[in-house]
Amino acid sequence: MIRYDKHKLKNGIKTQVRVVEGYRDKDSKMKQRTIKNFGYLEDHVNDPTFIEQVTKFNDEYFKVKKDNKVLDIKPFYLDESSVTYNYGYRFLESVYETLELDKFFNNLDTNCEFPLNTIFKYLVIQRILNPDSKRATYQLKNNMYGFDNNFELHHIYRALDIFNKVKVELQKYINDRIKEIIGRDSSYAYYDVTNYYNEIDFPKDENDLRQRGVSKEHRVDPIIQLGLFIDSNGIPISMSLFKGNTSDTKTLQPVMQEIKNNYELNRLVVVADKGLNSSSNINYIVNNNDGYVVSQIIRGKKGKRYQEKLFDESLYTYNKERTFKYQEFIEEYQIINKEGIQETRKRKVLIYWKLEDAILEARKRDDKLERAIKSLGNNAYAIKHTYEQYIKEIHTVDKTGEAADKIERVLDENKINEDALYDGYFCIITSELDYDYNKILEVYGNLWKIEESFRITKSDLEVRPIYVSNESRINGHFLTCYVALVLVRLLQYKMNYTMSVERIVRALNSSKCIMEKDGVIRVLRNETVIELEDDETIESDQALGDYLKIIETYECNIPQSKYRVKQFQTFLKTIKY
Repeated sequence: MIRYDKHKLKNGIKTQVRVVEGYRDKDSKMKQRTIKNFGYLEDHVNDPTFIEQVTKFNDEYFKVKKDNKVLDIKPFYLDESSVTYNYGYRFLESVYETLELDKFFNNLDTNCEFPLNTIFKYLVIQRILNPDSKRATYQLKNNMYGFDNNFELHHIYRALDIFNKVKVELQKYINDRIKEIIGRDSSYAYYDVTNYYNEIDFPKDENDLRQRGVSKEHRVDPIIQLGLFIDSNGIPISMSLFKGNTSDTKTLQPVMQEIKNNYELNRLVVVADKGLNSSSNINYIVNNNDGYVVSQIIRGKKGKRYQEKLFDESLYTYNKERTFKYQEFIEEYQIINKEGIQETRKRKVLIYWKLEDAILEARKRDDKLERAIKSLGNNAYAIKHTYEQYIKEIHTVDKTGEAADKIERVLDENKINEDALYDGYFCIITSELDYDYNKILEVYGNLWKIEESFRITKSDLEVRPIYVSNESRINGHFLTCYVALVLVRLLQYKMNYTMSVERIVRALNSSKCIMEKDGVIRVLRNETVIELEDDETIESDQALGDYLKIIETYECNIPQSKYRVKQFQTFLKTIKY
């Protein structure tokens, strides 16, 4: 069901929107757990589809139970005193063990009285399965079968401080293990920056990581910038945090220097979008004998040097269907070398046009124009929106030619027509002169993997909002989220990226078992099964099919319906990455 809970925050009262379900705890008391947290209602006042999305998710999630009710489905477990545990976490734990993270933490000389490795593993796994605040996560510690839960809430917060101290060392360790396990294609490094909001009104001081900056989500909350490098397989290489007011372009160089020093990488070809394209970054990359494949602005002053070629049809080569055209050429440009002397270098430029992109961009602009026209009718110009770029203000004049007080807002037809000229056009520049257009498109095309990684951190892993406050614990929090991303990407890699993170999580969360009074463990493929007259059973939830695919990928046995404790423990040990 959908819950609306009022919360008193520093910036006022907000309504948290969640989809929840009821369950019985180990004492047979009815409780509720969060299935998905959609954030605050007030943050979506300009999104008319928000409630529809929440409702759709709620309806789809509980569809199985509704169907089961209609078909008179009987619960698998009839004893109300039974305790239900998740064992699906074991698939993630096996990835953790393959990375030998247990060894890393057990070898640390910390002298702490709490199980550091256990806490880290728990936070990482629950970040994937049940992302929430540290307090809420702690409350779930009894829900995983066979998992060591000998720690307290205050141990978690203290552990975050230690995680912060080893963040660089741990990332390097993971990188070395990945190279051993599956290999690491270090010839390309895909880099991008995103940010995460914090529920505070103002940063504590200028040294606070949480600063007001350009939010990717157009929020006013202080933000933290995260720079992420991934390899061509979509598996993270490293992450770094920056103050929220740090420009995207200024994050690349320190991160690149760090990974080259710590990871002993040779020549890299950095792949990034136009937000990271600056003369300073290009100079830095080239002066360090590395390469780049980056997108280039083709509009305005920055794209002026390509205007003549851009619209010269004689320079393009078309495909057979005339849905794609391209041109490529070598150009000279100036850089400042390490000695501070200007010198001339060469790079390859690829300009291309795709019909499907042109159609999509035209549709997006039409949508903006529709909203712009509505705003003109409502005189709604107090809040800036993306469609404002197509509106201009005209100071009317009276009969004498003098400027009047009235300001008229109208569509900017020149701007609309100018933007339409660029529909479908794209430009990529590269230091790799031997790349042809196919190679350039192939290399740059993998940039979507890092964009997807950011989406995973924000939607599936729910890295934001950030509930811890001091910098040390913020760093510790992000480290657990980063390792969670590594684990789930490695699982996806093993499955050839055939399954989304959302589906993986749903399947693993539906992998449950029941400890009954007689010591028998019943394994559930979901919370309920459909019982037919011929004693056959079928599963109405997609989670079962996904679960079986994961089983197949791991090459382990399909679980029986009943086990003794030792037998079940033996089965769990067969789950290996």
